[in-house]
Amino acid sequence: MATRTPTVRARMIEAEALGVHVFVVTGGEHRAAAFGFIRDLWAQCGERLGMTEPVTQVGVGLEPEGGWESGPGDPAPPAWASHTRGLLAVRSSPGPGLRQAALRREHDAICLSVMLAPNAAENLGWPELDAQWSGAVHAAQPVGASPEPQQPVDGLLGEARLYLARLAEPESRPSIEPNDPLAAAVRSRIPGAPAHESAGVVTPQGFAVWEVSPAPDARAERRLVVVAGHEKDPELTAWAWTNRNRELPRLAKYLLHAAKLRYQLRVWRAAEDIATLRAATDAAIAELLKQTAAAPTAPGRQSELIKAAHALVDLQARERGLVDRSTHSREMARTVEIAAANLATLAGDPALGGPFADDKALADWLVQRLDDEATYVEAALRRSEQVGALADQLVQRSWQRRQETVNLGLTGAIGAILMSLAAVQSLQYTVPLPNPVKPAVITALGALALLASLVVLRVMAPERRWPLVQVRLGTGVVGATLAWVGMATLGGRDIGAGWTCAGAAVGAVLGVLAASGRNNRRE
Repeated sequence: MATRTPTVRARMIEAEALGVHVFVVTGGEHRAAAFGFIRDLWAQCGERLGMTEPVTQVGVGLEPEGGWESGPGDPAPPAWASHTRGLLAVRSSPGPGLRQAALRREHDAICLSVMLAPNAAENLGWPELDAQWSGAVHAAQPVGASPEPQQPVDGLLGEARLYLARLAEPESRPSIEPNDPLAAAVRSRIPGAPAHESAGVVTPQGFAVWEVSPAPDARAERRLVVVAGHEKDPELTAWAWTNRNRELPRLAKYLLHAAKLRYQLRVWRAAEDIATLRAATDAAIAELLKQTAAAPTAPGRQSELIKAAHALVDLQARERGLVDRSTHSREMARTVEIAAANLATLAGDPALGGPFADDKALADWLVQRLDDEATYVEAALRRSEQVGALADQLVQRSWQRRQETVNLGLTGAIGAILMSLAAVQSLQYTVPLPNPVKPAVITALGALALLASLVVLRVMAPERRWPLVQVRLGTGVVGATLAWVGMATLGGRDIGAGWTCAGAAVGAVLGVLAASGRNNRRE
């Protein structure tokens, strides 16, 4: 057996490759943006990474069946993006090594999986492969999009970069000990300085796994190092890249549900803070209680009643916001619970450490926070509903009392007029009015009755503009008819129609001015 040189012995890992899984949503408001990003990224796999050839005997072509367009002028994704499941398309590079991309739909997500495994003669490692993939991602991003992973493309669930390698020594086994030469070798090969490095873990399959991702819990991009034993290439391929059934591999499924978990965390953090929402609701309740306590029982204090009605409307509007937030919190909690259950199943061992333990802890924490949030929101909603219902009764009763008071006064006035007319008729009393004056008097009485009804509308809706305008117009009509009565009384038949019309016009103007002046003094 040939003796290995010290340089060869110092090389702990070999066959460095980069596996990538990109997950985007298939529904929701960001569906079109997510689909456009994955479509452009698929095209960049051909243009930048040289994957221009189809793969035979896989049952799919270079592009998804039916193409990428749903129809002329239709920006929505085609039907396969929401309905077809499984493998959609595969593309490969004709050069040395393995460079392939697979497009799949997995439940409610689209997954783009890429494997960059160069031939040993190419002398490419993780830094070079990572740079190639980053260039493709940057080219596929929308114009003006932030290149920072903390601000992902709309609709992106997450991206996982897997730095894959195997041990150079056949007899060696992966170790996660911090002082082991393998950890140092891995750390020296990772592109850039890791912002966060989790504790390593050896999976039930015998792979050493570390996460070297950015630190925030809501990160959309994850970076995992996976090192297998020298003879474990087939198992590593089936776990991280693809299996014999060409389905999404076990690790990719796990990362998909982990991406959904962190996506929900980003959505939750982007929503209005629950403390702010509750504080605004409590403020609206306090204002409503204050205004309803001052709500008048006498008809002369309508301003407080109007303020109470406005406070009630404001609280009812906030109730709708509470209902929306409560239902979304429950839906999100259920989504997180499903993701957590799938993570536990796919991890295989509930006591697994490293990034798997981080995901479990995040899922447990987020489920508890969402449950707490829903409880607080529902308590605020119940308080809002109860206070709002009681306040609504008080306001309605106040309005009803006010309306009854106005109706009583109006009924008394109209009753007095009707009684006077009935007395005139029953006693056969003839009002000594000249014939030219009678039409004017009849019209004036009708105008007064109309004005009385308009005044009632103004009293019942003082905050509205249109009753005020109608009262002014009604006052103008009364002024015009009274001017007509005066002109007819003074001039009799000798006055002309022109003078009558001119006098009525002057009376109308005076009536409108009088009504306007009274309203201005009240304001």
